[in-house]
Amino acid sequence: MMKLSERLRTIASLVPKGATVADIGTDHAYLPVWLCEKGICPFAVASDVMAGPLASARTHVARAGLNERINCRLADGLQGLDGGETTGALICGMGGKRIIHILESSPAVRDSLQFIILQPQSDSAALREYVVRQGFYIEEERLVKEDGRLYQIMKICKGKREVLEKWQLETGPRNWEKKDPLLIEMIEDVIRKKTEIYKGLMHSRTGKAELTDRLAKELKEWEERKWQCTLKR
Repeated sequence: MMKLSERLRTIASLVPKGATVADIGTDHAYLPVWLCEKGICPFAVASDVMAGPLASARTHVARAGLNERINCRLADGLQGLDGGETTGALICGMGGKRIIHILESSPAVRDSLQFIILQPQSDSAALREYVVRQGFYIEEERLVKEDGRLYQIMKICKGKREVLEKWQLETGPRNWEKKDPLLIEMIEDVIRKKTEIYKGLMHSRTGKAELTDRLAKELKEWEERKWQCTLKR
């Protein structure tokens, strides 16, 4: 039985037993194979838009003896799925804007899924804003650090609405509630990026007073959130 990296194990841990999933951008089909080998998923779809990675996925599935349980498909995003074909989807390891495009391009399939697990490589705040606007609830979130990089993972589902403040789009509402041990590191990254913008504006102050004042206020608020996290540790 194959071993998964910590990032992939964390993604897999959010899949409920008995679920059927479509792994979008499957690459080598590591997640579908592991989920089926572990008996978590009775059936899975391994989908990729590129022929090369899909060929690798087919080889991996065949070597695992799972051709009857994992269907490999050449498709763009969710377009290779029928509505209701699987109960969930995994869309991981790509930019947040690309994930938004995938979800936006197949609304019928998207809305038929009981859950979707997302792991954006970038633009996490924009992705959270999009899914909440589409009526999804962020049920669970996890932070994972692997090879020096911090990854954000979220599980979304339909049926419950919430309104998030702008700063919660950055941290993630469930990450904030749990005060994940890696949350301080995430907040420090937000502070670092906003500080760089602030310093750049201070060097070219013409017409930027209102913006610099707003950024200074935001930085103070982020430092306060960082302090709140230290109290919860």
